[in-house]
Amino acid sequence: MSFDWAPPLIGVTGPPEVPARAPQTQPYRPDTVIDGWAADGFAVRAASVRGPGHRASGVPRQDDFAVATVAGSVIAVVADGVSNAPLSHLGATMVCRTVVDYLLRADATVDWHDLLRCAGWALVEYAGRQWGETDPQRAETLLASTVVVALVRPDGPGRAVAQLVRVGDSAAWRLRDGGWEPLFTTLSDPRDELLPDGVAALPRVPTEVDPVEVVIAEGDVLVLATDGFAEPLGHGTGDLGQLFGDGLATPPTMTRLAWMLDFTGGSWDDDRTVLAVWPEPPGPS
Repeated sequence: MSFDWAPPLIGVTGPPEVPARAPQTQPYRPDTVIDGWAADGFAVRAASVRGPGHRASGVPRQDDFAVATVAGSVIAVVADGVSNAPLSHLGATMVCRTVVDYLLRADATVDWHDLLRCAGWALVEYAGRQWGETDPQRAETLLASTVVVALVRPDGPGRAVAQLVRVGDSAAWRLRDGGWEPLFTTLSDPRDELLPDGVAALPRVPTEVDPVEVVIAEGDVLVLATDGFAEPLGHGTGDLGQLFGDGLATPPTMTRLAWMLDFTGGSWDDDRTVLAVWPEPPGPS
C-alpha cells in the first residue's frame, strides 16, 4: 500500500521549501513530537511540529504539549513559547509539566488561578536558578509562554465534561459533525497582563480566571491547539478545517496526525500543535 507523504497543501502555494536546519539549541529539541493512547474511556492523539519558518532559520520548536490521566480523567495541556523570548521553548515545556504535576495532585475542585500562578512561577524560579535573580520580568523576557489547559472528566458512557482555562492566544474547540465550535470567544483581559509586544503569556496571570465548561458527547472531539494551527484554521470552513474535520472524526494514527499538521500553503510558517481527546463508549463485554 502506497501513501503520498508530501505535506498537505492548504490554500495557495507558499514560498519554495528550503531544507530544514538542525535546531540550534542545547539540550537537543526534536523537530516533531507525537503521542497517543487509549485509557479509561478516552482516546488521545497529539502532535507538535516545527513550522517552515523555524525549520529554515534553525530556531527550535517553541510549542509543546503534555497529556496524562488521573482518577479516570484526562489532563491536556498545550503551550506556545513567545517568539521574541529566546528560551521560550524551555518555558513552554516547563509550563506543560508544571500544569500536569499540579493537576495530578489537585483536589476535585481545582483552583484555576492558583494553577496558572504556579505555572508562571515555575518560569520565575527557573530564571532564578539559571541566572541568580528571581525576577518575573527577567523570566518573561526569556521564557514567556501561552498555555491552554483542559481537565476532561467522564460523565457517563461515551460522554465527558471538560473545564478549560488559558493565558494567551492558544485555542480550543469542540469538533462536532465536522463543525468547529470555538470554546474561547474572547481574548484574555489585556489589562496589566500583556507583554511589551502585545502578547498575553505566562508568567503574567489574569486577575480573574473563570474556567469554560463544555460537554463532549459521543462523536464529539475536544481539540486544543496553538495559534500556528488556530490562525490558518480560522472559522474552520476552509481547506484546513475540512482536512482536520475529516481526519479527526475518529482517532487517526499518530503518524497521520503529524502528517496533517505538517501542512504547507500561503504564509503559514509558525510552529503548530494539536491535542485531541475523544470520549469513547465501553466496548462489548
